Amino acid sequence: MKIALSVRVRLLALCLGLATIFACSSLVLGYLIERNQERQLAQQEQYRRFEIIETTTRALHRTRHAGGRVNSSVLRGDAEQERLARAALEQARQDMYVQLDQFAEFDPKGAKVIRAILDELPALTQRALDALLAGRMVEVDPALAELQRQLDTSEQILHVASQRQRQLAREFLEQERKRAAIALRIAAGIIIAGTIAGVILVLLVVRSIIRPLQATTVAIRRVNAGETAIDLPPVGPDEFGAMALALRQFRDHAEKLRMLAYQDPLTGLGNRAALEDSIQREIERSARDGSAARFALVYLDLDNFRAVNEKLGNKGGDRYLCEAATRIQRFCPINTQTYRYSGDKFIVLVDDLADVEDAQAELSAIADALLHGCSEPYPVGNHLLSMSLSIGIALYPEDGHTVEQLIGSAEAAVYAAKKGGRRNARFAAAQATGTARRQLALTTDIRRSLERREFDVYYQPIVDVARQCVVGGEALLRWRHPERGLLLPGEFIQVAEDAGLIAEISEHCLTVAHRQVCAWARRGLRFRVSVNLSARQAQDARILRLLDELIEEDPRAAQLMDFELTESVLFDSSEQTRSLLDAIRKRGYRLGLDDFGTGYASFSYVQRLPIDKIKIDRQFVAQATSSRQARAIISATLDLARNLELEVIAEGVETAEQMRVLQQEGCPLQQGFLYSRAIPAAEFERWAASFQLERIAS
Repeated sequence: MKIALSVRVRLLALCLGLATIFACSSLVLGYLIERNQERQLAQQEQYRRFEIIETTTRALHRTRHAGGRVNSSVLRGDAEQERLARAALEQARQDMYVQLDQFAEFDPKGAKVIRAILDELPALTQRALDALLAGRMVEVDPALAELQRQLDTSEQILHVASQRQRQLAREFLEQERKRAAIALRIAAGIIIAGTIAGVILVLLVVRSIIRPLQATTVAIRRVNAGETAIDLPPVGPDEFGAMALALRQFRDHAEKLRMLAYQDPLTGLGNRAALEDSIQREIERSARDGSAARFALVYLDLDNFRAVNEKLGNKGGDRYLCEAATRIQRFCPINTQTYRYSGDKFIVLVDDLADVEDAQAELSAIADALLHGCSEPYPVGNHLLSMSLSIGIALYPEDGHTVEQLIGSAEAAVYAAKKGGRRNARFAAAQATGTARRQLALTTDIRRSLERREFDVYYQPIVDVARQCVVGGEALLRWRHPERGLLLPGEFIQVAEDAGLIAEISEHCLTVAHRQVCAWARRGLRFRVSVNLSARQAQDARILRLLDELIEEDPRAAQLMDFELTESVLFDSSEQTRSLLDAIRKRGYRLGLDDFGTGYASFSYVQRLPIDKIKIDRQFVAQATSSRQARAIISATLDLARNLELEVIAEGVETAEQMRVLQQEGCPLQQGFLYSRAIPAAEFERWAASFQLERIAS
C-alpha cells in the first residue's frame, strides 16, 4: 500500500537524511584523522629514538676522550690536571648512564651490555696505566687492546641500534604512504558517496513535491484559459490533495463566473465582453476566409432613460430595461445577436449581409422595425411610459476594421441621431469625421479626465476698491487637457451637459473650492469664494448630501462660500428648486444671482427668492462709460440692492474708467481683467498679498 506523506514530513525526512549523511561522514572522517594523529605520534617517537642513540653515542665519545686525558695527565705526573681529568671523566660517565637509561626504553639488552662495559672501563684503564708505569710493557698492549675492544663493542651496539631504527623508520614511512593513500581514497569515497546519497535524497523529495505541483500549475493554467473538461490531480491526504480539492472548487466557480462574465444578469443578454468577443470572431472569420461578407452593429440608446429611472427608482428602471430588451429581441431578425452594451445601451450584431446597398436597405428596415415596435406605450404600475430609441449603425469593414473602431463609429452615429431630434436612425459613414465623432471623443476625454483628476479650479479675484484689498474670488473650472492644453469651460461644458457629466464636474469643482477655503481659513486668510450652481444641481438633492459631508470635514467654509445661480436656474419656480435653495441657505451658504439684468430675470425674482447678493452683468459694465441707459440700469440695480440689503458685485471690469464710474455709483466690489484673470490658488494668494489699487489705476 502506498503511503502518502505530507510535504512537511517529506521536507523533515530530507533534513534528517541530510543530517544523518553528514554525521556519518563526519564520524568516519574523524576516525581517519584520529588514526593519522596516532601515526604522527609514532613517527615522533621514532625521531626521539634517533636522537637518544645519537646523544648516547656522543656521550660515549666524551667518556673515551675524558679517559684519554686522565691517562695523559697520569703519564706526565701532573696531579692537578689528573684531578680535573678524573672529575670530567666522572661527569661523562654519569651523563652516559643517564642516556643509557633512555636507550634502555627501546633496546634494553644493548643498554645492559654498554652499561657493563662502562663499569669495567675504569679497571681496564687502571690496569693498563699500572703496567705502563711499572714498565711491564708486555701487559700494556693486551690491556689497551681489551680496553679498545670494549669501547668498539659499545659503539657497535649503538651503530646496530641506529641501523635497526633506520630500517624501522623506512618501513614505517612506506607503511604510512600506503595508509595515507588508502585514507585519501576512503575519504574521497565517503565524500562522493555522501554527496550522491544527498543528491538522490534531495531529488527524490523534490521530485515528489515538484511533479504534483507542476500538474496542479498546468491544471490551473488550463482552467484559467477556459478549459473545464480536463483531468485534475487526485485528491489525497497531503497538501497537494487539499490543493486538488481547492482546484476543483475553483474550476466550478470559474465556470460559473465565466457564464456570468459573458451574460448580463439583469436582462439575460450577452454583455459587453461577449459582444467584443463576437465582433472579434467575425473580424477573424472574414480575414481567415477572405470573405467579402459584411456584418453590422446596430447601436440602440434608450431616450430619456435617466428621467424614467429618477421617476420610478432603480427597480422600476430595471423593469423598463428588461422590457426594452424583450422588445428589441422581438423585432430583430433571426440572424441577429442582441447584447446589453452598458446601462441603457444595447447593440445588435447583424451578420451575413450582402453588398453595401442591399445591406443598408436591410439595416434600415431593421431600424424602422425597432423604432416602431419599441414605441408602444409601456405600463408600469399607475404610469404609462412611452419608449423611444435613437439608433446608430456601423458597417464592417467600411466603418472600421477593429472592435474599438466599429463600436466607436456606431456610438458616433447614435450621438448624431440624438442630436438630430432622437427617435431616428443614422448610419455611421456620413458622420464618422463630423461633429458627432468629435463630440463623442470629447465626451470620452471628459470621463477619462475625471478619473485622472485633470480638472483644476482657478480663482478670479474680487476686490474692494474702497478698502483697496482682495475680499474673495470666483471659482472657475479649467481643464488641463493632455493634448490640447488648458481649456476654458465654454469648450466642454455643453458637451458635459449633453453627456450627463455636468453634475460630477460641478461636484468636483465644489469639493476643491470648499477644501481650498478651509485651507485659507486655517492660515487666517478669510477669502469669500463663490461657486456656480448648475441647473441640473439645483434640481438634484444629491448636492445636499455632498454639502453635509464637506461641512462635517470643516464647517468654517459654509460661512465663507457663496453659490451663484444663473437666471435660467431661478426661472425654474418649482417647489423642489425653491426647497433645495432654502436648504442650502440654512446650512450657512449665501446665494447670489449671476448675470443680473439679462435673460428672464426681473426684480420680482430677487424679492421672492432667498438671494443674498447680485452680480451686475458684464454687458452693462462694458457700456457704463458710453451708454446713459446702461449707467441708469446700474444705478437702479444698486438702489434696489441697498433697499433689500443685498451685496452687489460688478463683473467684467476691464478699464480704469469703468472702475471709477462704478465706484462713483456706489459699487466698490468689482471683478474683471483690469485686476486679474482667473489664476491658480497659490498664485491667487501671492497676487492678493501684493495687490495695490494705485498701480492698477495708473
